[in-house]
Amino acid sequence: MLERIKKNIINIPGKRFDRKLLVLESDDWGSIRIPDAESARKMINLGLLSNNDPFSKFDTLETAADLEALFSVLSQFKDTHGNSPIITGNMVVGNPDFIKIKANSYSEYHFEEFSQTYKKQERGADTFSVLQKGIEARFFFPQYHAREHLNVNTWMHLLQSGEQDFHKAFDLECFAIDYKSNSNRRNNLMATYDYNSADDLVFIRQSINEGLAVFEKHFQFKSVTTIAPCYVWDSAVEDTFLENGLNVFQGSRFQNVPNSNSSDFIKIFHYNGEKVNDKIYLSRNGLFEPSLNQNIDWVDKAMESIATAFAWKKPAVIGTHRLNYVSSLVPDNRDRNLMSLKQLLTKVLQKWPDIEFAHSADLANLYK
Repeated sequence: MLERIKKNIINIPGKRFDRKLLVLESDDWGSIRIPDAESARKMINLGLLSNNDPFSKFDTLETAADLEALFSVLSQFKDTHGNSPIITGNMVVGNPDFIKIKANSYSEYHFEEFSQTYKKQERGADTFSVLQKGIEARFFFPQYHAREHLNVNTWMHLLQSGEQDFHKAFDLECFAIDYKSNSNRRNNLMATYDYNSADDLVFIRQSINEGLAVFEKHFQFKSVTTIAPCYVWDSAVEDTFLENGLNVFQGSRFQNVPNSNSSDFIKIFHYNGEKVNDKIYLSRNGLFEPSLNQNIDWVDKAMESIATAFAWKKPAVIGTHRLNYVSSLVPDNRDRNLMSLKQLLTKVLQKWPDIEFAHSADLANLYK
């Protein structure tokens, strides 16, 4: 009952539409996270990862086969305009260059572009070309997530100080291990824009400028929206995006704002289409995350969220992370979840034949 009340509350404020719009937002594409199953096994045995954490268990760099399987499912469905469902794929455009960092004795940070990371995969030469074909067919619409899904400053400090757990993970070309510390506001280092000093902010601003340039180089257009990793960002980060001509911020219903005086984040509520000065916020009002908990009926859960949004004449913005659609760590993870996605899309079209599939930039343009 409480969950149902919350679903209604988050849909109350904001502009209403006499259209049934469904947006699927999916984060983390391009990020290496856990490099391979053997490395994951070693890190679990070393106590660096928990096998109970779904992201540590399932999430890894997508392959051409993963993308082809996802696009095949999306191609089977059409909305009232003849458009297939389209994934807003929030891209991480860089990963640490482990070889260069080690060659410089951890004194300097270096990154490689995500397309280079693809090429290092076994059978990875085709991944970017398959992604491009999916974009051309309107199954996938890339938007900017971050240069890397990592708090680089904290990570480099830990490496330079000789923190053994991070060196063990580094040798396996991984950074996404568990880390609990009074100086860290999360239990890992995945919050790219969390920071505690002016120098950290300078680095973050530079990473955004460089990351947006990498995005435009690969996709030949500027990102219209962005979403901060782990929903952690503040007004200084927003200002950097505004300076780059980007003023639309995807997110969950709460923004986590770093607070230098506390180990906790300041939480700010956002709703779909909220406008603050020149900024527009998009807020997810539903989830489809079957990898997070296989005991939940995610089809029914998403259907309830979509129905609630439509009852309030709001777009349904459904969060569905990449970990649901990749298979390199657990082979049946992707196929099991794609079956659930097919069930969801079948039910959606049966219940709302006038539904319209859209991506986040479409939605941003409606609010603009």
